[in-house]
Amino acid sequence: MKDYIDIFEQLYKTYYEKLFKFAIHFVKSEAISEAVVSDVFFNLWRNRTKLSNIKNLEAYLYKATKHCSLHYLEKRPKGSQVDINLLTKEILIDLNTPEEVIIQKELQLVVKKAIEDLPERCRLIFKLVREDGLKYKQIAEILDISIKTIDAQMAIAVKRIGAAIQKYFVN
Repeated sequence: MKDYIDIFEQLYKTYYEKLFKFAIHFVKSEAISEAVVSDVFFNLWRNRTKLSNIKNLEAYLYKATKHCSLHYLEKRPKGSQVDINLLTKEILIDLNTPEEVIIQKELQLVVKKAIEDLPERCRLIFKLVREDGLKYKQIAEILDISIKTIDAQMAIAVKRIGAAIQKYFVN
C-alpha cells in the first residue's frame, strides 16, 4: 500500500499543475479545473491496481482530464458563468539595468498577448508543446487529431507570435 501512496504522491506533484492548466482550456474556470483534476486523481487512486496496464501514463492523464472536462461541460446548466482568469507562465530572466527590465516586461506582454490572440485550438496546442513539453504524438492522441494538424497549428502559432515580436521591434 505504501508503494501506491508514494507513486500517487509523485504523480500528483508532477502532473497536477499541468493538468490544471490543460483543464482550464476546456472549462474556462479555475475552480472547475481544480474539481476536474481532483476527479481525475481520485479515479486514478480508485483504480490504482490497474496502473500497470497503462502504457503511457502521461497521455492517459491528459486524456482523462480532457474527458472529465468535456463531461462537465455537457452536464453544466446552460447560461452558467465562467471565470476566464487564465494562468500563464512567467518568464524569469536576470537582467542588469532598469531599461532592460522594462524592455523585457514589455516584450513578455507582447508575447503573452500574441499567445492569447491565437485561435483556441492553436493556443491549446502551442501551450501543450511549449509549456507542458508534450510530444506531437502525445498531443495527437490526447486531442484525437493528426500530427500534421499539430504541425500546422504550431506553424501558425510561431508565425503569429513572431509577427507580433517583429512589430514590437519595428515600432
